[in-house]
Amino acid sequence: MSIFEDTLDHYTMHNALTDTNIYYKSIFAIVTLILNLLTQSPIVPFLIFIFCTIVILYKAKISATFYLTFMAIPSGFAILSVILLALLGAGDKVIDFGFLGLGISAQGANQGILILFRVLGGVSALAVLILTTPMNRIFALFHDLHVPQVVTDLAILMYRYIFLFLDVTATMYNSQKTRLGYHNYMSWMNCLASLAGMVFIRTWEQGEVSYNALASRGYNGRLNMVQSGDSIRNVPIKNWILLLIFFGLVICGIIITGSTNIFPV
Repeated sequence: MSIFEDTLDHYTMHNALTDTNIYYKSIFAIVTLILNLLTQSPIVPFLIFIFCTIVILYKAKISATFYLTFMAIPSGFAILSVILLALLGAGDKVIDFGFLGLGISAQGANQGILILFRVLGGVSALAVLILTTPMNRIFALFHDLHVPQVVTDLAILMYRYIFLFLDVTATMYNSQKTRLGYHNYMSWMNCLASLAGMVFIRTWEQGEVSYNALASRGYNGRLNMVQSGDSIRNVPIKNWILLLIFFGLVICGIIITGSTNIFPV
């Protein structure tokens, strides 16, 4: 829980790429994500994943442990998809288990591996932006891109209340543990039900308190933010050239690898 309560914000504000132009990082993340989705071979997404991981760990100097934790959930879902697609895919079986017709088909395995590396490549590309940029600068980017104000305000409030929810949950969970909660199955069920109910009530109360605090400061339905001052014109020419070279290499990789698969079909 602490990684979302403390470390995520900590790393976004304390890494070597925090002050890098947000437009530059956003263009890199979005275009890389689009190119990643256009690939028909797992080779290019795998190389994108390796490149983005190197940028995050060695350029931004994000903790490897935290990065692995961040990637664990999407990787887990992707690996599960690989297993299901390999077992349920169409085509001839490469490996036949001899039980209920189960086996691993080459077509299913190739599709699963492609999805796995697309997920890793796409998530790591977005991680370059998310893990190196404070959320207030991302919200300021929404404003510059003329995203509707109500959408930006809702995103700000949702982001704020995620941490409020986690803080209340952690406090109550620790309080239950100190009172010998969760020591057996029935205790675990009772404590969990109590925790869910109380967290809902407490977050509702905190929401009322936050609204009253905003109203007392003249809140009129619009949240004002301090702008970061980044401009796309401030990106150095050298960085544009490096970015274009990277995109060019990815496009060449997509063309060269085509629909190359791991298992021959």
